[in-house]
Order: sequence, then structure tokens, then C-alpha cells
Amino acid sequence: MQIPGAYQYEKYSFKFITPLMALMTPVFVVNGGYIGASVCFVIGALAAFSYQGIIIDTAEQRYLKYDRFWKFRIGAWKALPVPSYVTVVRINLSSRRTAPSPIVVPQDKKGARAFKVNLVVEGNQRFIGICRGSLENMTAEALRLGAHLQIRVLDYTTHEKKWMA
Repeated sequence: MQIPGAYQYEKYSFKFITPLMALMTPVFVVNGGYIGASVCFVIGALAAFSYQGIIIDTAEQRYLKYDRFWKFRIGAWKALPVPSYVTVVRINLSSRRTAPSPIVVPQDKKGARAFKVNLVVEGNQRFIGICRGSLENMTAEALRLGAHLQIRVLDYTTHEKKWMA
């Protein structure tokens, strides 16, 4: 579903259920449960090709956060509040699992940093999370979103907060 003039970001999303289903499929086959093996295989295959993304349709003033498995999208359109600015934020990853994405194990064992792009909006919602990843990729994505929405971009990754565009 391509919407002309809409902003779209999509990223591969590893699901833990994929290796679990891959391990359960042979167990069902060995025990003669071919229907169970087929179901496990199909679920594992769908989860192996999963993506998370967002589409912002400025013409209709709405956005869609979704999970995509092959061609199937799961998500609902929501009204887009008035955007104020885009920000790139540094987040610290720790050993506690609080997010659905896999945690990167830091080399120094103290903590790791990732970066997140947020669309700051007016109203009670405050912001819409767009994506997360490395500083270079998130900076480029924030600039692309800011140019698409024609709003400013704030670099909030250091103590010196500054406007990038």
C-alpha cells in the first residue's frame, strides 16, 4: 500500500517466535503430528519475514503504525495531531528488557546507546515514536521526516541541544 506523498519508514523486526517454531516443527513431525508441524512451520515462516513501520499521510492528517508479515499489515489509522518538531533522542539500553526489539549486548558490559526519532506533537499525546537505530541512520531519518513535514529538527543526543534544520 503506497500512498503518494506520504512519509514511510519500515525496518526488519526479529521475532523470538521464529526459532521457537523452527524447533517445535521437527518435534511434531517425529511424533506424527503433521497438522501441528504445518501450523508451526507457517507461523515461523510468517514471523521470519516481519517488519515494523509507520506511514504518515499528511494529506489526510493521519498515521499508521503497523507490523507487517509478508504482505499482511496489522495496525489501525489514527488521527495525526499538529506536529511541532522532530527530535533525535539518545536512549540507554540496559540489561532490563523493556522494549520489544532485541537488546544489543554492550562491549563494556555497562550499557549501550541507541537513538530514537520522535515526532513531537501538540496535545496530550506529546510525541509519536517513529524509529530507533544508530545515530547516523536516525539523524538522516529525522532530517527526511522534517523535510517532508516542513518542520524543524532538534538534536537532543548531547547536553548541547541544537536545531539541525
